[in-house]
Amino acid sequence: MTSRIPIIDMFLSIVSLWWAFICFANNKLFDTFPGLFRIFSQIADEKTWGLVFVSAAFIKIVGVAIQEKWVRKLGLTLSALLYGIISSSFFLSESPLSISAGTYFAMTVLALWGIREVKFSDA
Repeated sequence: MTSRIPIIDMFLSIVSLWWAFICFANNKLFDTFPGLFRIFSQIADEKTWGLVFVSAAFIKIVGVAIQEKWVRKLGLTLSALLYGIISSSFFLSESPLSISAGTYFAMTVLALWGIREVKFSDA
């Protein structure tokens, strides 16, 4: 039996890891772009956001590796929440009609679609 590679999980994991890298690499990110990251900075600092993104990626990767349906769904749910927050934050920033707001909204929908696609046969 051949197993399918869950592309949605892996794609969202890569994006989460990139966000984590950016947050850990630049501890003044929110200060550098206050209008864009106003909502982020009100919730937590860059390092905390980095930990959240690493955790979300780790859960998705572990879910795929151990082939546990509920872990994959948990990871995808975290992605949907995170990318929904990101999309909302960009929409509420000084430039609401940005590419970022639409892109992260689409990624939220992609994560929700991924949850729907996780079936018993995938676990």
